[in-house]
Amino acid sequence: MHTPLYNEADYSAITVQMRKRWQIVGIPCVILAAVLVVSLCVRLEWLTVACTLIIGVMLIAGYDLFIKPLRCYALHLKNCLHGRTRECELPLIRLSENIDLVDGVRFHQLLVSDTDAKGRPYERLFYFDAEKTFPDAKEGDIIRIVHHDLAVADVQPLCKAD
Repeated sequence: MHTPLYNEADYSAITVQMRKRWQIVGIPCVILAAVLVVSLCVRLEWLTVACTLIIGVMLIAGYDLFIKPLRCYALHLKNCLHGRTRECELPLIRLSENIDLVDGVRFHQLLVSDTDAKGRPYERLFYFDAEKTFPDAKEGDIIRIVHHDLAVADVQPLCKAD
């Protein structure tokens, strides 16, 4: 029996984790914003400048380091689960060991062989999630790929090469 690569539980876990990280970044910023308002009323220029700078650094660094990677992965999951997907059955050429960062998500390159409208073979590139394990398939095996754009939403080995 085949288990899908992604499910709704994965997506909900990512969104819960992203909400928690927004709270971790947001609560100190709200406290500093309250201090900023007080410093504006009391007219302490140095405190106003310091609070503004700290809030800016916390928001920019917090978003870029803690929230953006989850946001990119959540978008990837949403596209794979609910986006327009296509399916094809092609022979595997290779799965790259290197990890590429595409649209903020870590992927392995997956090369398969396909033919164009005139029957000429060419290599087709897909991106397989680096956080998932690739099914047991070797070069020449026929695999079923469900994909959204170039991102693999699901992969299943069909038959082994001789």
